[in-house]
Amino acid sequence: MVNTLGFEEGVLTLKRAGYDALDLSLFRMTRNDSPYVCDGWREYTEAQRRFADANGIVFNQAHAPFSFKWDDPEVREGTAQPRVLRSFEIAAMMGADTIIVHPLHYCEYKGHEEEMHELNLAYYRSMIPYCREYGIKVAVENMWQNDRRRRFITYDVAAHPEDLAAYIDELDSEWIVACLDLGHCGLVGEEADNCIRILGHDRLKALHVHDNNYREDSHTMPGMNWDAICSALHDINYDGEFTYEADSFLRNFPKDYLERAAAFMVQTGRYLIDKIGL
Repeated sequence: MVNTLGFEEGVLTLKRAGYDALDLSLFRMTRNDSPYVCDGWREYTEAQRRFADANGIVFNQAHAPFSFKWDDPEVREGTAQPRVLRSFEIAAMMGADTIIVHPLHYCEYKGHEEEMHELNLAYYRSMIPYCREYGIKVAVENMWQNDRRRRFITYDVAAHPEDLAAYIDELDSEWIVACLDLGHCGLVGEEADNCIRILGHDRLKALHVHDNNYREDSHTMPGMNWDAICSALHDINYDGEFTYEADSFLRNFPKDYLERAAAFMVQTGRYLIDKIGL
């Protein structure tokens, strides 16, 4: 929406469509021409916050940038990690209390499970001082990757719920929580309701809500047959956010229909939240 309409018109359209709060997606911080990267980024962010406040728009969650060449040490140390950390400050300035940060997963996971687990424990531990400084929690997301030889989706860092739970338990910090991407679960052969139950109330504090066909990460609207997912969220007394990551649904609509399409998404989301029954 924001990519199509610009920040101000995009967030106003989502506000009119009925959203209670918005996710601040900072993906374009991978680009050197991003205003969040250029000189004056603080002033730019402050202006965005003033606009949001003046229009009653709440940003309750954010997503750190992730599409860098992480396998290049120069990029990783000189560009990627500093921008991820800057995204913490930007998110906090915009009022978000949680930011999703992808784990490091730039190498083939199979055969490197322990290596990547230890690498990511150190990676997330390094964020805790910044979490304290900016008053923002980091959510670890379950991932997937393409098998490089067989050309299909396979498991990756934190893909299985036991692995994601282990990160939260081993880090043992009030600042590190779990974000379960419901669409990613099925891509690696997991059912989302089982993942929810394994993670439980104390670990699971964020959701990426979208759907797919178990074969492609299509990020489309959730279907109506979500009884098992809603029941699992009810049973763990889930108290985190219900955040759409179904942006692909909007891509084929013309600009003059986007608000109505977004309103349909809101109605569907409220229907599913009602089914959770909390």
